[in-house]
Amino acid sequence: MKEVLTEYELIVDSYEQVRERPRDNEEQEKYFSGRKSNHTFKSQMIILLNGSDIVDIVAGEPGPKSDITLFP
Repeated sequence: MKEVLTEYELIVDSYEQVRERPRDNEEQEKYFSGRKSNHTFKSQMIILLNGSDIVDIVAGEPGPKSDITLFP
């Protein structure tokens, strides 16, 4: 997929969404974002520069996950 994507100019945007605090301690640690001081989901959208097509969407990843690790 990366070979095909290098032929286009893309817009990549990642964002965090606040979620309810998990009851389980392991889940709390997994979803706690120190940057947002909250429990979050991380999502990413990749679109073509002209906005005509959505190339990829990643949703619901743990909040503290690095943006670059979401990229396909």
